[in-house]
Amino acid sequence: MKQISSNLKSAKWLKEHLSDPDLVILDASMVKMPNGHLIPPAKNCIPGAKRFNYDTEICDQSTNLPHMLPGEKEFQSAVQPLGINSNSTIVIYDRIGVFASPRAWWMFKVMGHQNVFVLDGGYPKWQEAGFATETNFSKSNSKGDFSAVLDTQKIVHQNDILENIKSQSNQLIDARSLARFHAKEPEPRPGLAGGHIPNSICLPFTDLLDGGLLKSPQQLVEIFADRLTNQNRNIIFSCGSGVTACILALGASECGIDNYAVYDGSWTEWALDDGTPKITE
Repeated sequence: MKQISSNLKSAKWLKEHLSDPDLVILDASMVKMPNGHLIPPAKNCIPGAKRFNYDTEICDQSTNLPHMLPGEKEFQSAVQPLGINSNSTIVIYDRIGVFASPRAWWMFKVMGHQNVFVLDGGYPKWQEAGFATETNFSKSNSKGDFSAVLDTQKIVHQNDILENIKSQSNQLIDARSLARFHAKEPEPRPGLAGGHIPNSICLPFTDLLDGGLLKSPQQLVEIFADRLTNQNRNIIFSCGSGVTACILALGASECGIDNYAVYDGSWTEWALDDGTPKITE
């Protein structure tokens, strides 16, 4: 396997680089798990971390769909006050481990920032290592010069999925559980029908994790090789609302797969539209 530049940083690496002048640490924790259960709020945070709330703040405010990607100007205006510059090294974590942080990682990637990483194992691994914590998030003393440039190749929308059902030019992979994919358990959002998009396959995001860490590149290569029907086809990752799809995107990047995009609206948008075709078994 060719050498791939990793998108992950360990707790040990982060501890050793806390004083780096260009380092920005973001807590991208969410309030709920994919099954709708509440995530207990953290009493502490990693030293120097700033809150990155893409669930209700750094998201498209013009839609009722959850945490949709905002436009370039909106994203730029939201992250500059966090002191993020064009040369910043961004490390993102969440309270669960590797759950909400890949979505924030993807947001920066899709907005043109390449020097962004996920803390492998997240806050639990930081605590497990016995490293110091703080009780409050940090505030930026100055505005950053971050400039957003949307990479349209890394994001797709409902019309793209409708076209792909006909052309099947891209392989659509769903990160939800098999039970949700086959409508055998209810969706966590009240009133949302279960099932999946035609011609999609299921790869639960949990298959990419081991003990709160992302599996090794060698393991990820085997997982994706087992699912991909054609290595030359582009991949579209989907899930319930665009969060765990980004875990698949992170996993793909870790084993050298770059020809992917994320369906931002995912199953929530698809299921809410009576006009979209659905497989409910």
